[in-house]
Amino acid sequence: GINAEYGITIFAGIIPYSDWECISTKCFDLLANSTSEDAPSSFYSSKTICDNDLQSGKDFNWTSNRTSFSMDWNLYCDSGEARFSVISSFFFIGATIGLLISTAVYDRFGRRIGAVAGNLLGGTATLLGLWATSVEMLLVLRVLQGVGMFVQMTGMYCWIVELTPTHLRSYANAFFMSVWAVGYFIVTCYGYAIPNWRYIFLTVALTNYILMMPILFFPISPRFALVRGREKEAKKTLEFFSRLCNNETNMDDVKLVFKERKQNFLEQLKDFLIYPTLRKQTLLGLLGWFIVAVLFYGFSFSWVHISSNLYNGHMIAAVSKLVAYVSTLPLANIVGRRKAMLVILATGLFSNLLAMPDVTITGTWRLESIASLLGDMACSAAFGLIYLYTSELAPTSHRGMVMSLSSAAARVGSFAGTYVSLLYSITDRRVPLALFAVMTGVFMVAVWFLSDSTGKKIPETPQDVEILAGNQQFVETHCQHEKLENSAGEEEI
Repeated sequence: GINAEYGITIFAGIIPYSDWECISTKCFDLLANSTSEDAPSSFYSSKTICDNDLQSGKDFNWTSNRTSFSMDWNLYCDSGEARFSVISSFFFIGATIGLLISTAVYDRFGRRIGAVAGNLLGGTATLLGLWATSVEMLLVLRVLQGVGMFVQMTGMYCWIVELTPTHLRSYANAFFMSVWAVGYFIVTCYGYAIPNWRYIFLTVALTNYILMMPILFFPISPRFALVRGREKEAKKTLEFFSRLCNNETNMDDVKLVFKERKQNFLEQLKDFLIYPTLRKQTLLGLLGWFIVAVLFYGFSFSWVHISSNLYNGHMIAAVSKLVAYVSTLPLANIVGRRKAMLVILATGLFSNLLAMPDVTITGTWRLESIASLLGDMACSAAFGLIYLYTSELAPTSHRGMVMSLSSAAARVGSFAGTYVSLLYSITDRRVPLALFAVMTGVFMVAVWFLSDSTGKKIPETPQDVEILAGNQQFVETHCQHEKLENSAGEEEI
């Protein structure tokens, strides 16, 4: 789950607007009519190609020493770049489909099985990119990549949260999200070092398969096993960890106290209607996940507009994400999850306002660049923290479903976020910045109404959610209602 698949099209589909040469009379005439000070730096640009409707292979040839599917399939200028955005965004369509399907998988078959299946699907789809011959084929592969990557990532995250004790959970979250940022760095290195776009797909696929190996040996989550009534498997996992700690323990004679909650998909959905706190927190979480994904991917796909060099821009973004994920660790522990999220979002809101004035700092860096870096760090930190926050609020019996639904909402936001970069070319740059600012404010309001999960045990069932939220009266009333229903059922029998 190093995040390499999502960003692969940024580098495999690069459009080198400055690396081309004229081959037609029309193009040579344009070059002859350009002023000496304009050529070649201004003439050999996207403006010349697009404004004069120059055709690749007819009016000019690409001279870049790199290959890309954008050059191979003529995806340049407005219509081509729009199709390029569609290719990138189809990844999130696949992710949404996969996550919606997995809502019925994680809480039924387990986190590990879902993660392994997702990894195999995403890696295989990436490998098939080596032989992609058309936009349509790549669209299908991007859908499958999206399904695989986020099914794997969500399953792994549920597994980690359920195995980590309360006082170490924020550390585990920071480490998990830091690996995500390292993946962003790795795929940027792949894009820079590998000139052939097909081999970029091959390298990412092989990396995916190699990193899947440890997952095959991961034990099942004992929390999940107990909720599903699989006590023997839970004991087996606990014995495994006792051996790792050189404190081997035989669990045969140990009686585990747990609440079994075996439900089908429809029964799980019904719980959201029955338990008010579970319903409220899930709906607010869905809104937050949607917004943070728009911000996160809007910034990620807009770095080409923030830095003149594609690779430098994305390297800076990778470093900023790593710093952001690590910085959430002390902040979430010191001030708590909710306050930390509000501070992060306030920083993001400020950065969007700061980016609006036209102020030049150096020849290539403006105030917008600094503010965008700060904003990227803020939305990355929010993205990292919302994973931890949501997983701690959701009960074990429904965690797979809640995380899948939340991540699916984020994928819808991700799909929208990939198009935000297009606003830079069709309107004033303050428009997307203002959009980011408004959405950040809405996110802050949603967080304000969430419970703070800092230092609390993670709930196992929906009743635990109500108890931890202080809704004891509802729990007592609901339990009395259930007892009356059971008594009535027994009398009928």
